[in-house]
Amino acid sequence: MSRHAQENLVSVLLLAAFAGVIWMCQDFGPRARMIPQPLAVFGIVLTLIQLAWHNFGSPSEFKMDMISVQAPDIPVAEVFEAPVEKASWLREAAAYGMIAVLLALTFAIGVMPAAFLFTAGYFMVTRYCSWQFSLVYAAVLSASLYLLFVVALQMQPYHGLLAPLFQ
Repeated sequence: MSRHAQENLVSVLLLAAFAGVIWMCQDFGPRARMIPQPLAVFGIVLTLIQLAWHNFGSPSEFKMDMISVQAPDIPVAEVFEAPVEKASWLREAAAYGMIAVLLALTFAIGVMPAAFLFTAGYFMVTRYCSWQFSLVYAAVLSASLYLLFVVALQMQPYHGLLAPLFQ
């Protein structure tokens, strides 16, 4: 079987899988199908675009022989003088620490405030952007979480262990 036929077969199988998800969603309640059904429709649209692009696109775009691609020449001195990574275990510990901070914030103060504080704090600590833009990004993220889960999906978010202190 040619590569072209294999790619078309996989695309058809993906279409069948997405159609199966839509068919199965018909037995769900209206709120239960709010996530899988739009994702399946989006998957079908993307798969159809991929099929059309693959079958009706210009064949010259797809010609690439990986064997004929030349690797860049690296001087011998650079091969043996590989840069030493500075404490990769320290970076991993920092990543696990950030996850622990996010979980602790979520358990203590709830999902929405934790998302705001963690996002703003992360952008400020990493100096990804200024503190003003960090607050704006955190507010946009928190607002989008609120709109998605509380307004659209009508889910009650977790308010945290400290919520009784503020009621």
